Amino acid sequence: MKRGLVVLYALMVTLSLQASNNKEIKMEAKTAIMKLGKTLKGEVMKNMKAHGPNSTAYFCYKSAKRLTDKVNSSYPKGISVKRISLKVRNKNNYPKSPDEIKMLKNLEAKVKAGKKLPKLIVEKISANHYKVYKPIFINKKCLVCHGDAKHRNKEAYKTIKAKYPHDKAINYKVEDFRGAFVADIVK
Repeated sequence: MKRGLVVLYALMVTLSLQASNNKEIKMEAKTAIMKLGKTLKGEVMKNMKAHGPNSTAYFCYKSAKRLTDKVNSSYPKGISVKRISLKVRNKNNYPKSPDEIKMLKNLEAKVKAGKKLPKLIVEKISANHYKVYKPIFINKKCLVCHGDAKHRNKEAYKTIKAKYPHDKAINYKVEDFRGAFVADIVK
């Protein structure tokens, strides 16, 4: 009987630690993802307001990777964040691992089935390695560069096609699933 209680207690402690660890991972990931998201969106909106869609398309081409690298360099060792999509404009945003491809396909299928996605999805890769996904959805402002031919800015899209001849990140509608931010956390 005592042995059974000891095992039960150990199991409860383990589950409690896992829940606490999962909460900590989510908080770290949320903070990192928000920082990258705010940086990219803020710079795009600032450029759009000051210079318009065509200049902003070029700005994204020249600056998105640099801004992502700069933000990532501000995180503690073991944390990095990126954007991924199955319909990429920049080939560097295509998922780099089978688990990322599988996650995006799974999320996309859930959206198509009408299911609401959680704000953050934690995937445990190994004992001390986690990936946390935050789905990205299209809003009205995104249509200037990512919408269909009716909604895209024609001049901006000429710049996009010149810089990304194999662009697949178009023909979206408001609230379409676009991809995800991924926080990669190694403890």
